[in-house]
Amino acid sequence: MSTRLIQHLKNKCEADANVAILYAQWEFDQKLVGKALENIGGFYPHFSNHNASHSQQILVNIERILGDDVDLLSATDTWLILEAAYWHDVGMLVDAKNAKEVHTNPDFKFMIQTIANGKGHDLQKFCQAYVEHNWLSAIGTLDHPFDGVEKYRQLIAEWFRQGHDKRVGKLVEDPFKDLGITSPRTELLPNRIYRYLGQICVSHGMNFSTLMETIPYKQTGLGTENCHPRFIGCLLRLGDLFDLDDNRFCPVMAKHVSNMPSVSKHHHDKHLSLREFQLDTRTVKLVAECPDEMSYVETQNWFGWIREEFQNQMSQWNLIVPDLKFGSLPTIEQLDVRMQGNRVLLSNKPMKFSIDESNALEILEGSGLYKDDTNIYRELIQNAIDATLIRVWNDSEKGKIKFPKNAHPYDENTQNIFKNYPIKLSFERLEIIDDSDDAWWEFKIEDKGTGISLQDLKYMQKVAGSSKNIEKQKIINKMPKWMRPSGQFGIGLHSAFLLLKELNEDDQKITIITTNSIDYKTYKIELNSPLNSKKGYCFIEEIKESNGDSGTTLKLKLKIKRRARSYSFNHSKLYKFLYSNHDPIREEMFDVFTIATQIENIKEKVLEKVCFPYEFNDFWKIKIDNVFPLREIDLKNCIWVEKYNLYFCINRSLAKVVIASSSGLPVQRLS
Repeated sequence: MSTRLIQHLKNKCEADANVAILYAQWEFDQKLVGKALENIGGFYPHFSNHNASHSQQILVNIERILGDDVDLLSATDTWLILEAAYWHDVGMLVDAKNAKEVHTNPDFKFMIQTIANGKGHDLQKFCQAYVEHNWLSAIGTLDHPFDGVEKYRQLIAEWFRQGHDKRVGKLVEDPFKDLGITSPRTELLPNRIYRYLGQICVSHGMNFSTLMETIPYKQTGLGTENCHPRFIGCLLRLGDLFDLDDNRFCPVMAKHVSNMPSVSKHHHDKHLSLREFQLDTRTVKLVAECPDEMSYVETQNWFGWIREEFQNQMSQWNLIVPDLKFGSLPTIEQLDVRMQGNRVLLSNKPMKFSIDESNALEILEGSGLYKDDTNIYRELIQNAIDATLIRVWNDSEKGKIKFPKNAHPYDENTQNIFKNYPIKLSFERLEIIDDSDDAWWEFKIEDKGTGISLQDLKYMQKVAGSSKNIEKQKIINKMPKWMRPSGQFGIGLHSAFLLLKELNEDDQKITIITTNSIDYKTYKIELNSPLNSKKGYCFIEEIKESNGDSGTTLKLKLKIKRRARSYSFNHSKLYKFLYSNHDPIREEMFDVFTIATQIENIKEKVLEKVCFPYEFNDFWKIKIDNVFPLREIDLKNCIWVEKYNLYFCINRSLAKVVIASSSGLPVQRLS
């Protein structure tokens, strides 16, 4: 039980009538909020304690860190510390009204979809049934109704846990409205003091840089005092992190759980693994001995957060601490995690199986997924279409364009909108390589899509990483089904390196010029292949001058043979057209014929199924127009049904269904 901070507040309030109200308010809140926190266990029996005992331990930890510096605290700062320790987790309280309303919340549905699509989550199968059918079917996936209801409760708990740090700010200002906590709010204590308290509570879930930017260093307190929200927020974070002793889980509460989630089990073992714990004004020492690999990982993560928080605060201590009379933070003497028994670690980590990035590309190439280059170009074109579809949707949301009522892929008005966002494809010979049979070509694809932001690049670093971009997925979920990007064919941009693998290492790179639609900054990005010694490193340069419109240009430099001792004739229409006008041997232009064949493959296997407007550079456009007739789509006898994302077509007295894909193209017919 924290006694020194409470006694210090009492002494300060007795000595100064201007701040006396703070102690009276604290006496109310200690009992009222402490009582309310006991209800967290009802929805979170699978969690560690988040009741008043957790709050009290935070205060004890803060007293240990401050030591005699507690006496330097103002009454307002002391009150904020005490109150924040109790209020910071009230966002985890779940009232019936909000618990029921979350069922229709689109962000909640997105969370369910994310869990269903993920791997290894305890609620994955439950969420898959929820997505495919409904909540009733999800509950029915369990053998016993108690277990089904428990899974649903865990799902609701997960939702409120994820946002509890953000909810708490408003709850502190008006705790009775949603939670029924009758903590008095009177004119005796200014509302702004409660706003500071709310900010401090919210800060316990912020990243450190956001805390430094948004939480004020100093504000006017009560009477003649100042208060220091940033300092209090930092103390709260440290006190919270150090509540890791081996009595954090309640065995009685655990008996209420029939299916303990695996992550809760790992955290439980993490707390039980603590062997040495020293925390005072001078030293931090933690030693843990874990029973298995997963509890080891959780403990390593937790100790890592402690180390990171100390490093962050110490580097900014002069901008945090109210006065230089306060001492510095204690020194981390030891943060060690060990394994019990004879278990062996590799470089102080459990062995983790994964696929090397360079090998992943080669494995996928050998698997037949990319049996020809056309599938790689399909990936790049699909990326451009996806980015453009999102851009078009964002523009409609901003009111820049307006879709017609009951819009669908081949609706004339919808097509007219798309014409303002064409995708441009180009194959162009750059130069003939001296003393060589080869020529340099450039493949270029330009779009007017959303562009690529620095945040997007973080997801693009990994193969199939863009699927983890939550903000983008939220946008996609709001789009009509027919308009949603697919982006699910393969490994996207990374596959382009397979086109470059025979080149010299310096030429195995993708060049991107992009202006993103978030801050309209323009970047030149060079992506090096993970298949060579540069190991996939990328170089980003900001370009100060841009045209102000979002979009991306991607360039690949290709080496194509222009002359050979022999060749084989193929049946490409574009190839035949060129052959009727050129002699590939005499004119040494096998490279042109090779590109012609590739363009025809792209056109017939990729672009013919796309309703989105595209155009080739002039050299190829003229030839394509001579060979391929304009595509006309007859939908006179077709009805678009938005509910099913389908065309219903009547043809020769037989009902046929044309299924529209996310890029608006018919991909399958069912009689």
